[in-house]
Parts: sequence; C-alpha cells; structure tokens
Amino acid sequence: MISTEDLFNILLLIAIALIFARVLGFLFYKLKQPAVIGEIIAGIILGGIAVFAFSGQNFIFFDYILSTPNLSKLFQSSEFILFAEIGILFLLFISGLETSISKLKKTEKASSFVAVGGVILPLILGFLSGFVLGFSVVESVVIGLILTATSVGVTVRTLMDLNVLNTDVGSTILGGAVIDDVIGIILLTFALGIGSLIDAVWIGIRIAIFFLVFLYIGLKVIDKVLVIGEKLLLPKSFLSITLAILLLYSFFADEAGISGIIGAFVAGILIGQNVRSKKIIDDVKAIGYGFFIPIFFVSVGLSLWSNASIEIASYGTILIFIVMIISMSIVGKVVGCGIGAKLSGLSNIESLQVGVGMIPRMELALIIVTAAISHGILTGQVAYTILLTTIILTIVTSLIAPFLIKATFKNYK
Repeated sequence: MISTEDLFNILLLIAIALIFARVLGFLFYKLKQPAVIGEIIAGIILGGIAVFAFSGQNFIFFDYILSTPNLSKLFQSSEFILFAEIGILFLLFISGLETSISKLKKTEKASSFVAVGGVILPLILGFLSGFVLGFSVVESVVIGLILTATSVGVTVRTLMDLNVLNTDVGSTILGGAVIDDVIGIILLTFALGIGSLIDAVWIGIRIAIFFLVFLYIGLKVIDKVLVIGEKLLLPKSFLSITLAILLLYSFFADEAGISGIIGAFVAGILIGQNVRSKKIIDDVKAIGYGFFIPIFFVSVGLSLWSNASIEIASYGTILIFIVMIISMSIVGKVVGCGIGAKLSGLSNIESLQVGVGMIPRMELALIIVTAAISHGILTGQVAYTILLTTIILTIVTSLIAPFLIKATFKNYK
C-alpha cells in the first residue's frame, strides 16, 4: 500500500509534469508544430533530470525534489502509470465522441486493407532484419511482431490538432488501428507459444463477443442509461454516468483480450451518436486535456529512461540494430498501409497520409516484448537489446509521426 508521503510525492511529480507538458507544448505550438511533441519531450527531460539527480548530480531545486532513490522511481510507479493510462483512455474516448459512424462504415474496406498491409509487410521486414543480424527464427518472429503493432494515441492527438480527425483518412486510420490490434493479439498467441490453437480461437471468440454484445448494448441501452443520467438532478451527474460507461467499456474490452483503449473508443463512438453527447463533450475534454492526457504523453517520454540504470555506453553495441529496426518500422507501415489504402481506392496522397498516421508504436509493442521475456523466449543480452530497441522505437516513432502527419496534411482541404 502506498504511503501518504509517497502519495504526495507522486502528486508533486504530476504537478511538475503538467507544468513541463504545458510549457513545452505551448513552445511547439508557437513553432507551428503539434503540441504533443513538446509534451513527449517534457517527459524525456524530466526522466533525464530524475536519473541524473539519482546519480548524485546537483540540480538545485530538482535535486531537492528528485534526489532520493524512492522519489526518483516514482515516475515509473504503478500509481503514476495509472494516471497515464487513464489519459490514453480519455484520448481515445474523445476521438470516438468526435468520430462519425457513417464515416467509419464508409471507410470499412479501406481500414481492412490498411490493417492487413500494415501487419504483413512490417512482420516480414522485422523478421528479415532480425534474421540477417543473427537472431534466431523465434527471436526474429518476435521482432516482426513488435513492428506490426500500431498505437494511434499520438496520431489521434495530431489529427485533432489539425482538425482532420473526422475525415476519410482519419476514419481509415482509426478503423485500421483497431483491426491491426486484434490481428496482433491473435498472432501473439501463436508466435510466443502462449497457448494452443484452441486458446487462440477462444481469444478470437471473446473479441467477437465483445464487439457483438457491447455494440448491441450500446445501440439499444446506452440511450436509456443516458436519459437516467440526465434525470439525476445533481451537479454533473450526466457526466458521471458517461464516464462510468467509458470505464466499463474499457474494462470489458481488456477482459475480452483486446486493449482497453479500444473499449474506450467504442464507448465514445456510441455515446457520440447520441444528441445528448453535446452536453458533456466540453467537460470530458476539460478533464482529459486539462489533466490526464498530458500526463500520458509525458509518460511516453519518461519510458526512454526505464532502463537508464544500464550504462549508456552499451547503446553503441546495438546501434546498427536500433537504426535498422526503426527504419524498417517506418518503411513497413508507410509502404504496407499505403499499398493497402491505395488498393482500397484512396488517392496517392491519402494513402501516404494513412501510412504516416500508422507509424507510431507503443502499448502493444511493449506488451509483445515483455510477454516474450516473461515466457523465456527472449533472455540475456538478446532480451535487453530487443527491449531497449522497442523502448527507443516507441519514442522515435511517437516524435517523428506528428511532424510527418502535419507535412502530408499541409495542403489538405
């Protein structure tokens, strides 16, 4: 159980994280770049300060805040991570609220093609990269799986900032990422030997049940639940009921074997189609963007330092591998998803926009590598190399994607 002292230390770190996120986000906004880049860099800076303060360096005020071993590790504590995870739930929930179901249906074919292309090519490129550099077949498969994972948190935030989320391209990216996640989870059960064919089929059934049951419940019941929330004559009771639905959908999505953020996205879409959603969207954005979402992006930057106890000099021994994997991750998504988008009928520029939007990696990539380590498939120096590369991959792709997205949407009308 967390002590009162640690609790207030975490609250102090959250306050500092929010200040850094907002200041750096504003600076990048003034430079006409997505604010999310500044928020991620805020996490990198704070993580660096924590590590060097822990090593005995003198940072005056920061040394006072971060110099004790326990305090310097609180950025990686489960409590801090909880705030960050709530942030990504809010981000996907808001994107769902602002997404049109008719637009998603219109891009259903494109999303499927994009997801397939975005899984096949990165998987092949990752496998070949690992195999060429001397990794075993199983280790190379894990590397390939890492590259198939897409995280649209950064992309969604950037598309929102550019006011192009609810376009054909934005809907294709969102739909493709959901399908991509489901495919990645099913492949994970096979490649890592987590279960038998029966286990994999059971996961597929659970995922199907989630979508069938909770979409049905959403279409038939959510409206009635929202009416009840509206009739509770208490301050912000309607908002409370809405947030309860968000959390319930996230929970059951996770229980079904898919990411909780997909549940948040589905809840947002269903509530967003209800005319009453206009009453709470500003409140949801205030909570999300005012508190939780910046913490999530700071945590992305902080993840770079999760293995900072290992000598920085050792980075040089795996530099070639890191550069190759990052390059293949970008090429795999841009080309694979781009080809899928083109085959579905999108234009050349739209196909490029979709490919670029699918570049970021995060949650599922880290889940795959940690699962492989926990099951003994990756061990020793190989485990460290692939884990470190995956962490750097998530940071690099999260940082460059907003720049590339903005560049491809520069002349979008």
